[in-house]
Amino acid sequence: MPPDPSEVYDRILADMKAIWGEMAAAMLRKRMRDIQADASRLTRENLLRVVQLLREKTLPAVLGPEGAESKARVWMAWVEDGGTA
Repeated sequence: MPPDPSEVYDRILADMKAIWGEMAAAMLRKRMRDIQADASRLTRENLLRVVQLLREKTLPAVLGPEGAESKARVWMAWVEDGGTA
């Protein structure tokens, strides 16, 4: 069974907080607004789009290109199958 999108969202947020602290929530909300998604009605596709935006626009500034790609792959695995990669 695919993972619940809201659980994956919470997991991504928790992981982001480890990097940016409390600023992570605002950063994630910004990307949600960018795709016009509502956190209370998330879909798998919404999460994939958000992770893509994070990979392209948010993560490279802090983690560098390789770190951004690595972190995004982990989050994509969570979205896809709940993996713990």
